Amino acid sequence: MAKHTCERLFSVPIPRMKVLIALVALLLWPPVVHSQEFTPNKSSLGSLTCQQLWYVEQEVLAEGRVCLKSRRAQNAFKRAKPCISDEERILPAKARDYLSAVRETATFKKCS
Repeated sequence: MAKHTCERLFSVPIPRMKVLIALVALLLWPPVVHSQEFTPNKSSLGSLTCQQLWYVEQEVLAEGRVCLKSRRAQNAFKRAKPCISDEERILPAKARDYLSAVRETATFKKCS
């Protein structure tokens, strides 16, 4: 009986079981959480446009799983994880501080 291999994908025969194990390992590997590694730079906010400031504000809320209020924001982040609260106080202090800086910059720039 012929041994099942993935010869069409690779130049070296690899048993299907090894390929299956590798795929399962990749699927079960814990994902990298980029939001924990992100260090916001408040000093660069002044160079953003009003549209970009709006997007950053909504992105912080969406990543923090705060329910987005406007239809525009919901459409922009429809692939975000489901929200868990309407309250921004569920955000970590660092995220709330950054959100305040974003909003202060938007106010200073007279964004509507």
